[in-house]
Amino acid sequence: MKKITLLLIILFASCETPTNGINESNANTFETNVQTLKDGFINGYEVEDFDKVISIFADSIKYYPSGVDAKVVSGIEQMKENISFYMANFENAKFTEGEGLPGTDVGFWGGNTYPVSQAMSGPNSVRMYGSWSVTNSNTGKSVNFKQYCVWSFNEDGKVHTVTEYLDLGGLLSTFEE
Repeated sequence: MKKITLLLIILFASCETPTNGINESNANTFETNVQTLKDGFINGYEVEDFDKVISIFADSIKYYPSGVDAKVVSGIEQMKENISFYMANFENAKFTEGEGLPGTDVGFWGGNTYPVSQAMSGPNSVRMYGSWSVTNSNTGKSVNFKQYCVWSFNEDGKVHTVTEYLDLGGLLSTFEE
């Protein structure tokens, strides 16, 4: 009887779907992180609220921007300068989540399924896909450009690392007269 019970336990255990860390707590953390990006970063730019944008970043932020030979931004003071530049030069910002991803309008993703050997569901790494439309405050030129970012959150819910890929050429074209 013990052998049959042991065999049944092994059989049922082997039929369970692996979760790779997916659980309600991680799902809630992921959703909180996404909401932080929506409420702080995206909405902050859309309503031109510098403090709201900067509030999501840890003091030790490392920002890897787009561009050839782009310099890594290290620390909150450099990040404030960067955000100040964008806010001084662009207005009417509007983010469209998921624009440019075929087959979905979802713009926030976490974890991965493949490769299977490295599958993970960590809630503190959030990928954001979408496009921005902005107007250059000085030239009046408007542009729509795609942005993809990988945001890494710390245990305090602040972004400590962000790597960005965007259509920098399209954005810079708004400075041309």
